[in-house]
Amino acid sequence: MHGHLFAICLILLVLGGSAMASKPLVEFHNGDNARIEVFASERADEAISPYLFGEFTEHLGSNVYNGAWAQILENSGFEPAKYFSWEEAAGVEKRLAHDKEHGLLDSFKAGVACYWGRWGKGDVIYSPSDDRVNADQAQKIEIRSLESSHVGVLQPIYLPTHRTAKYEISLWAKGTVDGLQVDIRKEDGTGIGGVQLDGIGSDWKQFRATFEIETRGVEKFETLLLTIGVGKPGTLLLDQCMLFPADNLRGWDPDVIRFVKNSKITMLRFPGGNFVSGYHWKDGVGPVDKRPMSRNPAWGGDEPNHVGTDDWLAFCELTGCEPLICINAGNGTPEEAAQWVEYCNGSVDTEYGRLRAKNGHPEPYGVKYWEVGNELWGDWQIGHCAKEEYAKRYRAFYEAMKAVDPNILFIANGHDWLPWNEPVLKENPTTVRSLSIHTLIGNMIPDGTDPDTVYNSIMAYTKWYEGHLRAAGKQMTDVGIADPKLAITELQIFTNKGGWPANWNQAEAVFYAGIVNSAIRTGMVEIITHSALVNHGGGLSKWRQVVCEQPVFLARKIYATQPGRWPVRLSITSPSFDVAELPGMPAVEDTPYIDAVALLDDSGKELTLLVTNRHPSEAISAEIAFDGFSPRTSVTVETLASNNYLDANSPGAPHVVKSKKSVIRTKPEGLTYTFPKHSLTRLRFRMP
Repeated sequence: MHGHLFAICLILLVLGGSAMASKPLVEFHNGDNARIEVFASERADEAISPYLFGEFTEHLGSNVYNGAWAQILENSGFEPAKYFSWEEAAGVEKRLAHDKEHGLLDSFKAGVACYWGRWGKGDVIYSPSDDRVNADQAQKIEIRSLESSHVGVLQPIYLPTHRTAKYEISLWAKGTVDGLQVDIRKEDGTGIGGVQLDGIGSDWKQFRATFEIETRGVEKFETLLLTIGVGKPGTLLLDQCMLFPADNLRGWDPDVIRFVKNSKITMLRFPGGNFVSGYHWKDGVGPVDKRPMSRNPAWGGDEPNHVGTDDWLAFCELTGCEPLICINAGNGTPEEAAQWVEYCNGSVDTEYGRLRAKNGHPEPYGVKYWEVGNELWGDWQIGHCAKEEYAKRYRAFYEAMKAVDPNILFIANGHDWLPWNEPVLKENPTTVRSLSIHTLIGNMIPDGTDPDTVYNSIMAYTKWYEGHLRAAGKQMTDVGIADPKLAITELQIFTNKGGWPANWNQAEAVFYAGIVNSAIRTGMVEIITHSALVNHGGGLSKWRQVVCEQPVFLARKIYATQPGRWPVRLSITSPSFDVAELPGMPAVEDTPYIDAVALLDDSGKELTLLVTNRHPSEAISAEIAFDGFSPRTSVTVETLASNNYLDANSPGAPHVVKSKKSVIRTKPEGLTYTFPKHSLTRLRFRMP
């Protein structure tokens, strides 16, 4: 995932691999007058892969926890600060800052677990306890006397009150005092709903309850408080406390599920990413309250393992995504990977199939696609190795996993620096069917570079990229792989700078369209999983429990929801532009502003034309003409455009960039259409 090595590799890469048919799928011509000619009777031999429209996600930041996963609380196990960074701990204290006159918050003092604060007034001692349900510690509260109605702990929270008023609390408790009160409150202490939990005794006991709050008067994004306390002296221990909206779908945020399902995402890659190179899948199965706590092996911070294999595959079932599991080939073993395959695909007669059934899923999942490791060529990766070592490692994992399920399909780690691929291809020509590529660009561009220069370089890269894909494919055919496949399993603009093209703004949508078009033209790309699903890269953004779609999510939706699957030949005339080499970015000449692909549906009676105008500031009018296709007079058009390529959406302003639909008129011979600046347009033509 780290772009610095990737960018160096771009400089070293030799273009090449341009063995195309005498009539390429798309022919480009320079010209001031833009024109798109569609030769509908000249169809490609193979349909595009349905898995070009996928997403990638991993346990990183708020991508999963406080992202797609619906559980609301931080540090639900009351664990020690060693699992959290100093910055996170400082942020907790800041979050708990409050007007002291209300006597509600005495924040982040010794003895209170990270992300939690003191609730109420009295002579109360807070301390960690090794008498716990799970992991390292529980929260102990010794109440000698009370000066308020209740004392205990609190946490500032945000709730999806725009969607639901019902919430589910689960927690473990024991002690000498009963009548545990769980409440949601405004910041001034006013209660808006809660529940009392009775039956606390000398042994640990789990409590579950559903309660409703009053949402009138609660603003979207408003900070609320969860308070947990008792109203009399005694000793109380708390552990494994979780709060879900009652409308969660098997633990997942229903807004995220709805957006993913409606957008027809076809594949989901998980659980990493760099994360997977230190991930051990057995930590993430079985009862959630019993799963071990750890530091995130790649990114720091906590990893409670609340989301594991069954949870991810439930997400795929809910959304219709095909799962792609990336396995730990970093510090994992072939035996561990083979057991993971058995857990997912084995019958109940197998050891790990029985474990899966015990965990609630008797039927095998039938996971088909497996990626053997993540970026093991990178020195930031746990288990980083030389290319010769990876060739041996791939063979060992392949043999162990294939022995469990001979029907699974493998993806080997590939690299943009093509020499990396040589050993794994030469030593495994009969077992490598697909190579992964990670395309994260722009992080080496110097500060101070003009945004238009950055934008044009990124857009020209998508033309250069087609030759790069062909070079990687040729490398595979040169060792005797007759049907080479490539899997772009991470993809995004990686500048990460405000005021520049970045993964969260409209530039990413136009960049993504160019990459998909290049992939379609090569005919070799079987998978694209864009980075990433929620709050990392351009996908969905979630802030304070409100979710919105970023521009690239809308662009992928435009591709995924159209019916075309069979590419047909195009001839495109367009004005073009040149870009000079930048650090990590190639020099490219004659990049057309107008880029397009055309796709027929299975019946041959509906044709989708997907057109990108890469120009940063000007609309371009183009003639569209047909050969072998006579459309109806009405054309359905959907356009994703914005005032500025830096425009982005946010939960507070979710429609700054949005797609607009219209119906226009055409003639059998064609039409002239004006494509807005930095836009993606889908035109759907139907035969009478």
